[in-house]
Amino acid sequence: MSNNPAKPIPKVAVESLTGCAGELLVILDNLEKLVPFIRIMSFPFAQSKNEDGPLDIAFVEGSVSQPHDLEKLKRIRAKTRWLVAIGNCAVWGCVQAGSCSRCHADDMMHSVYGDTCKFEVMQAKPLEEFVKVDVRLSGCPINATQFLSVTASLLKDHLPFITHKPVCLECKLRETACVLIEKNLPCLGPVTAAGCGALCPRVGAACYGCWGPCQEPQMEAMATILQEKGYELDDVLSRLQTFGAPKELFTRMASEKN
Repeated sequence: MSNNPAKPIPKVAVESLTGCAGELLVILDNLEKLVPFIRIMSFPFAQSKNEDGPLDIAFVEGSVSQPHDLEKLKRIRAKTRWLVAIGNCAVWGCVQAGSCSRCHADDMMHSVYGDTCKFEVMQAKPLEEFVKVDVRLSGCPINATQFLSVTASLLKDHLPFITHKPVCLECKLRETACVLIEKNLPCLGPVTAAGCGALCPRVGAACYGCWGPCQEPQMEAMATILQEKGYELDDVLSRLQTFGAPKELFTRMASEKN
């Protein structure tokens, strides 16, 4: 009889809160690469038979926008070793936190569904506003290569290293022409986290910040550049805040506006 029993196969769940499920599609599309190494305990988006119980890794997409999101998140956290926030909704709150931050969630619901609306909603927030998050993987949706790399690290009991350099770095590495300088487009590449491969600048379009802020984003400098190119501060603030960047990044800009 062996004195070195085989390590149990890691138990994994893929769960969703309020979001568009884009991250779930990326994971589903790459699941066959992981199935030999993990046991899928729960993945309601992809299978009808799901199990409860302790987890080694939980991938959670979507923002906390409804009371049942918060209850579900706390249940997941309580039984999980590594909790991974996947996608811009889970990491930053994305559109429902950014674009909708200038109005109240209840007002929007009543405007759409009328006074008989029975939905319970909250101001959308990222996961780490409520629970400990071990890994934050931005993206809208996430990048498949980054996701597989993060999973491989966790399966080896290592927290992954995820770069948060700006999109400009990827443009430089690909020798992509700068659309901010050469086309005067309102590109947010200088303040947006890389990882998408500079998808928009590669086709001549401006980065619109869907991966969230990069490491130490220079928001004031970005606003100054866009204003020098003729954009109004209101438009600049709206563009920068669309995908849920934290309010504290805009405090000084907002005071200048007022």
